[in-house]
Amino acid sequence: MVMTKAALDSGAKVLLVGMVLPPNYGHRYTQAFEQVFADVAKKFEVPLLPYLLQGVSTNESLLQRDGIHPTSEAQILLLDDFWPQIEPLLSSGRDQ
Repeated sequence: MVMTKAALDSGAKVLLVGMVLPPNYGHRYTQAFEQVFADVAKKFEVPLLPYLLQGVSTNESLLQRDGIHPTSEAQILLLDDFWPQIEPLLSSGRDQ
C-alpha cells in the first residue's frame, strides 16, 4: 500500500500487478495475499492486472527449470496481457 501511495504521490501512473502464491502456503494465507492486491487497487482507484503470470504459469514449456520464472518465449504472452492495461496509461499523459 505504501509503494502505491508513494508512486501516486509522485505523479506516476500506476498499474498494480498481482501475484499468487503456491498452494503449499495454505488456502487462508494465499487467499488473503491475493486479496491485498484487489483491496489496494480499489482503495487507490488504480487498474489491476490480477496475476502477472496468467496463461504462463500452467504451461511448463514457458517456465524455466525452477518451475517459477518465465522463459524468454513467455515474454510475448506477458506483453499481450500487460499491453491493454499499460497502453492507456502511457497515452493518457500526452498533450497534458
